[in-house]
Amino acid sequence: MMIDTAWLVAALSGGAFVVAALCGMTLAGRARRRGERFEALEAEIAALRAEVKAASGIGSRVGERVRRLEQVGAQLSDRLGQLEVRGDGRPYDHAIAMVRHGADAERLVTHFGLSRGEADLVSLVHGQRKAG
Repeated sequence: MMIDTAWLVAALSGGAFVVAALCGMTLAGRARRRGERFEALEAEIAALRAEVKAASGIGSRVGERVRRLEQVGAQLSDRLGQLEVRGDGRPYDHAIAMVRHGADAERLVTHFGLSRGEADLVSLVHGQRKAG
């Protein structure tokens, strides 16, 4: 029994062709799946870029608001300091005026929140002298 060489070459060639075709189809399927995955990843990257762009816009607007709020806070702090400086002498000025009109130390403590020692001192220094 002799195997015909032509038939053997044809069988081996056919087998090789079938193996090559199967490998080609497998590789084509993998390439198609990788292409689909690549497109999906590109879409995700585009969505992430859009989110980053939106977030950076929000961040810059928040930063601007924070800067403006800090400016307003500084202005309010300065204004409060000016009011505190201007208002420091007022309770004493009013207390002195009341003592000159005959108010006693107890009334100064009640009306102006002065300590008893402060009220006594204001009464002593600015009160009307009693003729003895």
